[in-house]
Amino acid sequence: MGCCIKSNKLNKIQVIKTSNGVNIFTSTTDIHQIYTFGKMMGLGVFGKVMMARMKSNDEKLFAIKIVEKAKLQGKETQLSNEIYVLQKLDHPNIVKFYEVYQNNMNFYICMEYCGGGEILKRFPQHQNSLTEKQCQKIALKVLSAMAYMHEQGIIHRDIKPENILFGKKDLNSEPKIIDFGMAITLDESQSKTRMNCVGTPLYVAPEVIDGYYSDKCDIWSFGVMLFYLLCGYPPFYAGNKKDLFYNIQNQELIFDRRHWNFMSKEIKTFLKRILCKNPLIRPSAKDLLKDPWFNVSLDSIDKPNLRPPSDYFEDCRSIYQMLKNYKNGAKFKKEVMKVLINLMNEKELEHLKKVFQKIDGDNSGTITYQELQRAFLSEGSRVSQEEIKTLMMAVGFENDDETEDCSSAKSYKPLVIKYSDFLLACIDERKVLTKDKLLSLFKYFDTQNKNFITKENIQEILARHGKSLTDTKINQMIYEIDPNHDEKISFDEFCQMMSTNVPAQFIEFKEGNIEHQMVSPNRKEVELIQFE
Repeated sequence: MGCCIKSNKLNKIQVIKTSNGVNIFTSTTDIHQIYTFGKMMGLGVFGKVMMARMKSNDEKLFAIKIVEKAKLQGKETQLSNEIYVLQKLDHPNIVKFYEVYQNNMNFYICMEYCGGGEILKRFPQHQNSLTEKQCQKIALKVLSAMAYMHEQGIIHRDIKPENILFGKKDLNSEPKIIDFGMAITLDESQSKTRMNCVGTPLYVAPEVIDGYYSDKCDIWSFGVMLFYLLCGYPPFYAGNKKDLFYNIQNQELIFDRRHWNFMSKEIKTFLKRILCKNPLIRPSAKDLLKDPWFNVSLDSIDKPNLRPPSDYFEDCRSIYQMLKNYKNGAKFKKEVMKVLINLMNEKELEHLKKVFQKIDGDNSGTITYQELQRAFLSEGSRVSQEEIKTLMMAVGFENDDETEDCSSAKSYKPLVIKYSDFLLACIDERKVLTKDKLLSLFKYFDTQNKNFITKENIQEILARHGKSLTDTKINQMIYEIDPNHDEKISFDEFCQMMSTNVPAQFIEFKEGNIEHQMVSPNRKEVELIQFE
């Protein structure tokens, strides 16, 4: 763990609005006090993307999108919409949003770092395409993310190889959909309204050119991308945009025998379904996940991952044991655990991610009652229907959302477990909540470096995450874990809330710095940890 210099002053929280009038809260804290910036990863119309590390946690890399306000003038809602969409999406194959900051010059969007690079850079040397087996694995994951995204009413509008990155460089790494700058939320009534033709010309659907489209436009773009990955060139092309758009809307799909003869007949049928020019006939992402092509056994040339797992990640608990041990606890603890999940690197979460995907049988990006029931039966855990429902309510229920009750005739949101909630519930706190992690988490919320956490500090952290809670709710959070009712959370109170057995504490202030001595009752040695 590193050290982080913090300001004692409170920073103003500023609000930006989406096109639908939704408030996005942003922090005005100097981001350079929180992160150390590294090399530039990409350059765009409105700014650039930089690699960064958090000063208080140098174990994890972040990608920070820096958007210049001068270049964004008049299009601020487009940025707000992007942040809103990123906040809403929670899927292992969609890039994760963490924090948002702004100053007089720029907006800063902190996101998951994808170290595996673009999909096109995974082509073997001297080849211009991937194998059908490789494409099959990638397509399943990307379609899963698209099905989840469309279920949330979100259309990406720019699916293409450049917007699919991989979490790591190894062959079994997870693909992630990135860049939601053109994404919109769309309902059925809007699909009858003429909209702008947006996207990358090679990948736009026929109906996008006309301006009347739905989430089926993403399916077409996905099909063009898959075609390209399989043979090294797009299905429709031309020397200029006018001819290209004509070909997209009128030219028949052709499979050149020189490139397609050695591929399965199922993949050609699959692509014909996707690249159907009529969006009403074109299947949804959810339907495509059931396509026979995904059941075709292809000869794999992928090399197995021979790296042995670290002892840290050996987890012999059953799924039932993981969920059974989860306790909702204090409301503030849940917010802290969300931050903890965000600060953990991909390797640390790898096992739980695989468990989640194994349970998620329909690749929807959420776990349903039926899927969890099957998982329990598969591992030999005998769990009643009522207990399954109770477990799901404990993990997936949020105060702001109404959840489906099978006995009720009312219309509620379906009872499901989202990806991040599953990670939060199943994380092994005994292994993860180490002394260093607790100190790091406490200091993350102690934004003024005063060795206690106040309502204003919690508001600041929520703003960094683009969110806000009422004063009443935050006061309730603090009241739950503040026995002396001084409206401040000390480190002792913080550790008690986290249900962690920590040694006796001694804290001494010295000219704004804290020398924090951890003294174990069973040892005479003193370990000194200093925060600047």
